[in-house]
Amino acid sequence: MTYWLLFFLIAIVALAYARAGIRTTSAVLAAVVLFYGVFGDSLLAFLLMLLAGVVVLLPLNLPVLRQEWLSRPLFLRFKRMLSRLDERQLAALSSSGSGWEAQLFNGTPDWSRFHEHYSAQLTPDERSLLDGPLAEFCSRYTRDPEAGPATQARLRAYGLHGLAIDSLHGGRGLSALAHAAALTRLSASISRRLAQRVGATARLAWIDALQRHGTAAQQSQWLPMLAAGAHLQTAEAGDVVGDARVEAGPDGPLLQLELNIEVDADADIVGLCVDLRDPDGRLGRDAAIGPTWLLIDAATLRAAPNRLRVGFDAVIGGGERIGAAARHAAESIAVADAVAPVAIHAGCATALALASGSIARLRLPFGEPLGSRVIAEEALATLAARAWSAQALATATARAVDRGEKPYAAAAFARTLGLLQARECAAAARDLGIDRTLLAPRVEDVDAEPDDGGEPTLLARPDVYSACVLRSHAAFMAALAAAQDPNPATALTRFDDALWTHVGHLFGTATQAFALGLTAGSSLFGSSTTEAQHLRRINRYSAALAFAADVALSLLARELGSRRPYTALRAMREASRRSLTTWLGDALAQLYLASAALRQFDEGGAHADERAVLELICTEAFAACEEALDRLIRHLSSPLLATLTRLIVMPLGASRRAPREVTQRNVAAQLQGDSRLRERLSEGVGLPADASAWPLIDEALRLQADAAGAEEQLARQAASRPPRHLPTRIRDAQRDGLIDEQQARQLQDWLLAARRIHPPR
Repeated sequence: MTYWLLFFLIAIVALAYARAGIRTTSAVLAAVVLFYGVFGDSLLAFLLMLLAGVVVLLPLNLPVLRQEWLSRPLFLRFKRMLSRLDERQLAALSSSGSGWEAQLFNGTPDWSRFHEHYSAQLTPDERSLLDGPLAEFCSRYTRDPEAGPATQARLRAYGLHGLAIDSLHGGRGLSALAHAAALTRLSASISRRLAQRVGATARLAWIDALQRHGTAAQQSQWLPMLAAGAHLQTAEAGDVVGDARVEAGPDGPLLQLELNIEVDADADIVGLCVDLRDPDGRLGRDAAIGPTWLLIDAATLRAAPNRLRVGFDAVIGGGERIGAAARHAAESIAVADAVAPVAIHAGCATALALASGSIARLRLPFGEPLGSRVIAEEALATLAARAWSAQALATATARAVDRGEKPYAAAAFARTLGLLQARECAAAARDLGIDRTLLAPRVEDVDAEPDDGGEPTLLARPDVYSACVLRSHAAFMAALAAAQDPNPATALTRFDDALWTHVGHLFGTATQAFALGLTAGSSLFGSSTTEAQHLRRINRYSAALAFAADVALSLLARELGSRRPYTALRAMREASRRSLTTWLGDALAQLYLASAALRQFDEGGAHADERAVLELICTEAFAACEEALDRLIRHLSSPLLATLTRLIVMPLGASRRAPREVTQRNVAAQLQGDSRLRERLSEGVGLPADASAWPLIDEALRLQADAAGAEEQLARQAASRPPRHLPTRIRDAQRDGLIDEQQARQLQDWLLAARRIHPPR
């Protein structure tokens, strides 16, 4: 009998792992039961299994019975849960996730599709622009980073205001990938401030909305002005700044605006979000009302800042598409967020890492370089890893935009991970004392959160990540679409299909998570290469995330769909449990980052010298992912369910580990010397691998190399107790004939150049 039980268990596990449907599962289990009836040794056991199969499997295979007995009660509970969500939360779920994050979240990432679709290839025209006019601009104006009329004129002359605008309207017409690369180079070579001047999130969001929803006349009017550098003023985070009432005009309906806005002195165009009302029904019963985006000439608003009448040609999309831009505002903002902030951060982080690596090699005569200290290795490795991963993340999120995906998750990951990485870079640079050198402005640059008027990134993270998690959950989005279906019969059928398809998916992810939790870390079950092991671990955590998400969301749905009175205590408990979706989002973001790092590693030719930084990034990402899952499990309301989830997700216990010291030492050494890592970082921001954006550092290193021979000669011949004051020591050595005049001058020049890097305070 033991062998038969084992046979049954193997069949069930195989079916679950293959995510078999109800009919396939029923057919296989029926065949196993019949096989036991023929060859088994207990008639009673056969009859009991046959009875259980009829009672359980027969209703599941008859759609009428399954829908009425099982699906309908769950559907009613699901709709009750939705009724307790506010309209803002439901509006944020208008479209499901279709990008790489959705595959990671559902536990079955298709790596062949990822490698094919997320290839970062620029067109020849884009490459010539980056290596031609943009490179010339960066090299000519590196020493003049301040924004002003002269800088504005230079940006206009090189056409850098129109990077995202179609060439038909005077712009450069760059793809999101090329646009991100351009912003990365501007922030690395010049400053974050200048890069944000042409890549401000609000500006790019309104340009995207105008290109998507504007009429041909509006595009011809506004886009050339924006491409030429016209200053666009918008309300913070798209806040509603007034009312627009539809009134009768001599040639048709007009909008009477009542505004609460102060026009900036340098504004050329003003973007407004107003609440459109049509109390007299002049636009018809089916006309869209509510939030609406307008574009108005700033001079017109200065003449009448509070009350004015405008035609419907001021509405983006015109009278035929009223409110279209506002309804899709979240998507336009996500497109901007997925391209600009993370690209600008990547440029700042890379420039800081490269310059820090150069400074770590620099020393005073007869001293030791900063990079030789063991305590500095961790900080240098952190700077290199964050710069490398920031470039990978910027490339992945921009590629998602180019593929036409809904970039909500990509934008959320870009902003949140970019901010966290920036803070780590700044902390590492301060640990090295870089903030006390001429690079102090760069340390402040890398740690500065974009001032785009929106909600602070980490404060907005719970809501944004919750929306990303629900969008990426295929079964939830299918059930939501079913609940919004006006036909009750088709709604129940759609919900039934989504529910029972996902039941098979649930058992499949549980089996896969448990199996990969036992085997993913072993080289016995696949290739032993570093990248293959990282890929297996991503698959493992992807399956674990999918299963843990189903458990957590089921508990949240039970709370929201309950008929119990909504007491204050229950509301507080429910609010605390909604942080579960934030931790799910944290885990998903780390897997997205690890995937982007693997893609960048592959596109660079899988060079052996880059394996150390890849290992550093992936090890930290997996540790953060597991920590997020651990926090999620510890906060599940059911102790029994939490224990079961932990057993499936972490069958061998927690495996979080810190990066190895030898890995950090390897990465730190590569950042300081001529290496493939330094070359790759420099390629991403358009800087030479053997130089930085600060000629003083390069000059000091050159003088250090030139004077190395004189230093060595003097060190061999010096007295046992040489003077501590270096200028005196050099002067005395020349007087005593230990070094000649030229060698003394070399040492003095080296000392002077090194001290310029560390100006006195």
